[in-house]
Parts: sequence; C-alpha cells; structure tokens
Amino acid sequence: MTRALGPRASILDSNAGPAWLVLAGCWSPVAALALVWASAKLASAVAGGTVAPFGTDFALVLVRHQFQRAWPETPTPLVALVLMLLLVALGSTLWVACRRIAARLPQPGDAVAALADNPGLTELQPPATAQQAVALRRSLTAPPEQLNRDDIGLVLGDVLLPGDRTGPTLFASFEDTVVAFMAPRSGKTTTQSIPHVLSAPGPVIATSNKADLWAAISTVRAERTNGKTWLFDPQHITYQPQTWWWNPLAGRTTVEDAHRLAGHFVLTVDDGQKKDLWGPAAQDLLCALFLAAATSGRSLHHIAQWLDEPAVPTPIELLQEAGFQLMASSLRGTQNGAVETRDGIYQTARTAAKALRDQEILAWVTPARNLPVFDPHTFAGTLDTLYLLSKSLSAAAPLIAALTDTTMRAAERRAEQSGGRLDPPLVVALDEAANICRIADLPQLYSHLGSRGIIPVTILQSYEQGVTVWGEPGMAALWGAATRKLIGAGIDSPRLVRDLATLIGQHDVPVRSITYNDGRASEQISLRRQEILDAADIRALPKGTALLLATGTKPALIRLRPWYRGPHAAAINNAIITADTSIAQAARRHYDQPERAQRPELDA
Repeated sequence: MTRALGPRASILDSNAGPAWLVLAGCWSPVAALALVWASAKLASAVAGGTVAPFGTDFALVLVRHQFQRAWPETPTPLVALVLMLLLVALGSTLWVACRRIAARLPQPGDAVAALADNPGLTELQPPATAQQAVALRRSLTAPPEQLNRDDIGLVLGDVLLPGDRTGPTLFASFEDTVVAFMAPRSGKTTTQSIPHVLSAPGPVIATSNKADLWAAISTVRAERTNGKTWLFDPQHITYQPQTWWWNPLAGRTTVEDAHRLAGHFVLTVDDGQKKDLWGPAAQDLLCALFLAAATSGRSLHHIAQWLDEPAVPTPIELLQEAGFQLMASSLRGTQNGAVETRDGIYQTARTAAKALRDQEILAWVTPARNLPVFDPHTFAGTLDTLYLLSKSLSAAAPLIAALTDTTMRAAERRAEQSGGRLDPPLVVALDEAANICRIADLPQLYSHLGSRGIIPVTILQSYEQGVTVWGEPGMAALWGAATRKLIGAGIDSPRLVRDLATLIGQHDVPVRSITYNDGRASEQISLRRQEILDAADIRALPKGTALLLATGTKPALIRLRPWYRGPHAAAINNAIITADTSIAQAARRHYDQPERAQRPELDA
C-alpha cells in the first residue's frame, strides 16, 4: 500500500504537548537574554565599551533598567539599534529557512513525492548501469566506478523530487530498447535525438525530417569520435552535395531479402483500402522485380521501366536464369491475370515505388561516378554516423526505412560473428519513425535487438500514430517489448493517458475534516484512496519533464536533460551557427541556378 505524506495531528494534541510548552516557556527568556547580551557585545565592540558577563547579574540589572552597569561606556541607543538589526536578521533567516523547508515538504496527495519514493530506480542509476555495462561490453576494462558516462548507457533524465528539485540521473543500459511519446515542440530533438546521438560510444543511425539534428552535432560528434559522417539527403533538406551512394539491391540474393525491401515501399501507400486490397500482391510483384534486378546486376532504373510495362517478359527470364523458378511462375501469373486485377496490382506497386520516378532521389541509390558506395556491414564496425533525412511521408521515405533496416540487419549479423553482441553498441535514433522510417516488423525486432547490442530509440508523436503504421497488435507489441518508455509533454490521447493512470497506480491521501457540534469544533484526519496521477495530470505534464516506465520498477517522474544544459552546449551552438550559414548559402545557390538557366543575360 502506498501512502502519500500529508497532514499529521498537531503535536499539541499529543501527550507530549504540555511538556513541550513548558520547555519552550522556560527557555524563551534565556534566549531573549542571550540575544540582548549579544547585541550589547557587538555594540561595545563598535563603541569601545565593555559588557557585564552573561548570567543572572546581567539579567537583574536589565530588569532594574540599570543599563550603564550592563554595558558601561556603551550608548544604550546603539545597543537597541544592534538588537533591532539582529532581530530583523534572525527573523529573515528563520523566514527563508521555513519557506525552504515548507517547499521541500510534500503536500497531501503530492504525486512527485509519491513517485520519488521508488527503491527500484537504483537499478537505473550510474553505479548499477556501470556494472551492467562492464558485463555487457568486453572492451571495457576499467572498473565500473571509473567509466565515462557515455560508456555506461543513454541518459534518460533526473529523478524529480518535491520542491522542484532533482535527484540522481537515470540511464538506459546498452541492452534496453526505448520508445518515447512526445508531442511536437516538446523537446524531442533537444532532449532525445541530439543527446543520444552525441553520447553514443559506437556507430549511430539517426533519422529526422529536418536539418536541425545534422546541423547541431554532425561536426561535434565527428570531432569527438574521429568517425565519418554519412548524410543521406535526397530531398535537399540541408542543400549539401551528394558525397556517396547506396545500392538497395546489393546482397538481395534471397526471396526473403527482396520481400523485406518491397515491404518498405508498400507500407508507405496512404490509401488504406488500396493497401489492404492490392498491397500483398503489389509487394509480391515488387519482390519479384527487385530479385530479378539484383541477381542480374541491374539497377532501380530497370525496375521503374518494368513497372510501366506490365507484360514485359524480361524479369521473368532473369528470374529463371537465376534459378528462381517459383518467383518467375508467380510473376507470370500476375502478368497473365485478369486485366483489371493486373492493372490494380501494377498501379499499387507504382504508387508504392514513386521514388523511382524522381531522378534526384534515384541519384542516391543508383551507381554514381567517382563516389564511394555505402557498405552497411562495414559501417557496423566503425564509429561513423549515418544521418537519414526526408520530408514526412515523402517519396524517399521507403529508402530511409530500407537503409535503416539493412544497416540494422548487417549490425545484427556482425554481432553474431562477434559472439552475440555488438561492441561498441549501435544506437538507432528513429525520430519521426511513423512518417519517414516505417519498418513493418519493428515491433518484432524490439524483442531481441537489445540483446544484440543494437539500441533502438523510437520517437512518436502519439500512440495512435504508431497504430496507423503497425496496427493495434503491432503497436501493442512495440509497447510491450520496449523496456524503457518515456511519455513527455503534450500527449492528448485520452486512451493512453487513462491507461497510464491505471499503470501508475493509487495511493492513500490524508484528508482533514472539521466537525462543529454544540459550539465546539473537532478535527479528524482520514485516508482516501485516489490515483497518483489522473489522466488530466498526465496530459498537463510540463515541458522538460516526462513519465518513465521501466521494466521491473514503479513509474517515475523525471526531468529531461536538453543538450543546451550539457557539457557540449558551446560547441553545439557554434556548430549550429556554422551549419545554418552553410545551409542558407547552399539554398541560395540551389534556387539561383534555375533562374540563371532561364535568363542567360544574368551571366552576361
């Protein structure tokens, strides 16, 4: 049973009350006499006089108003002035002390006090997480107490205590999986993406639909880790030039690999009815085309052409030559089916693969001259950072999901080859995961990624946003598999906040009642059972705070740690200024080129 700290019966109503009153009455005159003597002592030090010794004789001369005997050669007005100053100073000190003590005392029903009393949080504090890090990472040879904080886990926040104070810092270990629900403008990037990416001890995958994440820490992290920066920006969010390319068809030698790649495209179809009706068939079609192109050394350009010609036999022949007879037969059946059915499947596939119609996007995923190719397997063994940028629900979103999924699977294979865990671990910060990085089986991956040294941090704006991508069962699986759940400010989901209020639990709140009878008043204190945080309280969480649900312990309220309160704030600020200037200059050049092409006289 949890009981909230609250009002107690007055000490005067107890058996010890009269004794305390007698004791106070006896010592009050002594304290007053000591204060007068101290005032006289200070005044005499200023005036050069003397003061009678403290004791009964000093008290007697004061009672007789023989002040010159009490403090010879010291002006009495000066003693009175010092006494007033001492009284003011003492009163002010007592007032401030009482205010501070009162601020720290929990009020009846105080949720912060109820949640702060949580012994289970010791497992999330630095000593415990450092020991866990040593056990998980064989590369850490130093004692746990000497480890750098970046080597023991990802910072979640500081425990919130009564009086707006904070307690110990809590960490997610390198075998935890994290999901965060935070509304727009509630600090997703400042308190989650930037700190996690910057502090990660190993490689990092970070997604975003804005340039702020890359602008803030790309150079700072590269300088700290000496790792390489990979920026995937096919839609010119940062206006930086392309410096590498990635082949989505590389290594797609099995039906399962091609089917996973096709799934990333079909999952972005906005029309739910069309996706449910034609989606599975369109995924099978794209799977066959991807497999035909991958096994024959062709590129995504050829797949776009095959989608425009539903009866072209080339992919069927290529599948047969590669030994995929069953896939070839399936593709032939699709092409030879009823015209209406075939056209519906092909149109859905073309809608899902609309990225193949954009030359600027294709430039990042088709062979490019004099540019290096990105190798996911090599990346998993480096300290590099992969920034994946795309506008929400854009044509490039399937490629963001495909590259993220391919790199995580490559890291998983590398972990299996290294004894089961990746060391140092791979941190995957999936901001805007429901908009630009829809991985169909992410809820299932959550159940085992942490055991491989791959730490996913999925950031969603609401629970319902996840339901639109993975459905009710999938979102429930993601919620259940996440070992660390953060609920930040601005969550307007009635269903989620009601469920959270139930999970947080109840406590006993003391209630004072006063009864009047026959001109007399009697006071009684009783206990009332109520929720620690109700739904309205959870919805109204202040910015910068969050509710933490960690496996194996009671919920906790924490204060998040934004990057601008961290040790690298100055470096990040300078990086933002430099990056913003670079983006602005590149944007002006980008938009100036079409104008010059249309008006050659500008160059004359």
